[in-house]
Amino acid sequence: MNANKNILLVFLMLCSADVFSQSAVAPADSIISIKNMRSKQDSARMDEVVAIEIRTSRPLRELTVMYIDGMRVDGFAPIRISEYEKTVYFKLNTKIQDVLEQYLQRNSVSTEIVPVYLSLGNKTRPLVSAKLPLYVEVRQNIHWGWVVLIIVVIAGVAVTALFKNVLKDDNNLYYSLSRSQMFYWTILIVVAYVHICLTTGVLPAIPDSVLAILGISIGTTAAAKLIENRNREGVTIDHNARSEGWFVDILSDGSSINIQRLQNVIFNLLFGIIFIQRTLSTHLMPDFDNTVLLLMGISSGAYAGLKITEATKEQSKTPPPVGTDVKEEKDLKK
Repeated sequence: MNANKNILLVFLMLCSADVFSQSAVAPADSIISIKNMRSKQDSARMDEVVAIEIRTSRPLRELTVMYIDGMRVDGFAPIRISEYEKTVYFKLNTKIQDVLEQYLQRNSVSTEIVPVYLSLGNKTRPLVSAKLPLYVEVRQNIHWGWVVLIIVVIAGVAVTALFKNVLKDDNNLYYSLSRSQMFYWTILIVVAYVHICLTTGVLPAIPDSVLAILGISIGTTAAAKLIENRNREGVTIDHNARSEGWFVDILSDGSSINIQRLQNVIFNLLFGIIFIQRTLSTHLMPDFDNTVLLLMGISSGAYAGLKITEATKEQSKTPPPVGTDVKEEKDLKK
């Protein structure tokens, strides 16, 4: 009898130990990962779909209410639930935007990229939570009247500058390649920035590479200006000189088309087209890698360096014969 009791006691102890060990290692319900379905990254924008993978023994229909940092998002439902994948799919919309705007006001976050912690549950409380944040791009409250006014002012300044020969040299005779390059990238960057604001409602971050490109253009203009001043000393300006047109002027030193000028124009046009294409396709300010910046810097440096060997446009006219006094020659013709 005592033997049977001992056997039963041992059996009960083993069963309780097994149950305890299973409960000890059983994982708690949680969100495993949150990914943008387009980029497969942990960041998203409005109107993009995020996939939330969950580890839980609950049916997913009990986890259809989203919480952002403890704030419930009312009227926001998943677009798809996969019990097999244990994944719930949500499309970020204006409901999320409204909650994130409240989050910005509450936390005084100055950036448009906001790290938020998501939870899923029912209407009463969250049941599963994420340990890592999702980075969401929040649309800013932009005053469109001011944006339109800025566009009109920039367009007016650009048109006025063109009519006032801002792209020509100091004597307003010939178009300058370096000034055209700086004007070209200034307009591209401003147009891209305003386009992103109007399209996404977000004030985009400006990558360092964009600032580097603008710096290359400004540096090229400054170097060209110094070289022109140095080469112009002692040269009489021909006020009857005429421009041969913008395209010919920026490629020529007055005597022929220069290969370094042509190369500079080709690279700037190429990367300018890529800049606009990326802006239109991604609605982000493009971020060029260091190789592109190095290539543009070498091209601009070659133009500025070889400009030292160029004659000024005023020097490029045919000089009078050696030993001939121009004034006496004119008197003889009279």
